[in-house]
Formats: sequence, C-alpha cells, structure tokens
Amino acid sequence: MTIRPKENISKLDAAKRQLETAIALWFDDGDAVSTHALAYAAYEIIHTISKKRDPNRAALLFDTPVIKDEYRKDFAIWLKRHANFFKHGDRDGEAIIEFHPILTELYIQFALLGLELLGEPKSATASAYLWWGYIHRPNWLTESGRKVVSDTSPPEGIEHLRRISKGDFLKAFQHARRLAARN
Repeated sequence: MTIRPKENISKLDAAKRQLETAIALWFDDGDAVSTHALAYAAYEIIHTISKKRDPNRAALLFDTPVIKDEYRKDFAIWLKRHANFFKHGDRDGEAIIEFHPILTELYIQFALLGLELLGEPKSATASAYLWWGYIHRPNWLTESGRKVVSDTSPPEGIEHLRRISKGDFLKAFQHARRLAARN
C-alpha cells in the first residue's frame, strides 16, 4: 500500500478538483449520484468564494435575480435538496427522492461560470465539457454563442463531433489540446 504524502489544499483547489472529477464522470456516464454530489460540492464552494471576493459579482444560481427576494431562500433549498439527500444520512433515512441528472449539468455550468468570474483558467476537461454542450445543445446558446461555434469549426467538423460518444469526445478533445500545445 502506497501512502500519499500530505497536501495543503485550498477550498478553491478542492472545488476545482471535485469539478474536474464530476466532469470526467459525466463524460464517462459514471454514477449519476456521485457526479451530482461532486458537482454540487464544487459549485457551493465556488459560489461562496466568488461572493466573498466580489459581493457585486454577476449572480450565480443561489442568488439569481430572476427569483424574487422573498422566494430566493426556498429556491435555494429546492436546488440543494438532491445534494443534501445524497450526503446526509441523519435526515429522512429511509426516504426515496426522484432525481433528474440534468440538474448536475446546471451545477457544472454554473461552477464553470463561477470559476470564470474568479479569473481562473479553464482546464482541458472544462473546455471539452463546454464544447460538447455547444455542439450538442446549440439551442441553449444565444445567436452570438452559435456564431462563435460556427466561426471556429467547419459544419462538417461539427457534424463529425456530434457523432462521437461523450467518453470518446473527451479523449479526442484532450488529445487535440495536447497536439495544439506542442505546435
């Protein structure tokens, strides 16, 4: 058995590592509960740090201005319910919850936005996740967002990428980034 050396880890580093693992699990169609728990944990840390560093920063999920002030607390409780269910055994121990894994993507997206607001660079895994979304969910993008994709990728290239499985997409994207970094 190998014993790992001690590490000094900041909250933000922990969040970034959790997010990387959540995205990798998402690409691999890994366990949805574990993926959600990691994405939520990362988002929660990033949300808190970004709010402390800049109280006037753009809103994220828990403080979104699209929810009225008097309902924001209830909205946050509703958003957190799955993650809290998955991590707390002392609450409603025998209960069952209906879970929609698409919520995980919400946490991943907003965690990445939070990192951007903090000025953190995007990892290859995060960039792959965003590009997968651009290619597979163009209806989620604004017109200017779709233009960025069309201006940077030929249509036949996008069609080819749409046919690649999520797991293969991540590997291909990381490989392309490594090749580009060498040149």
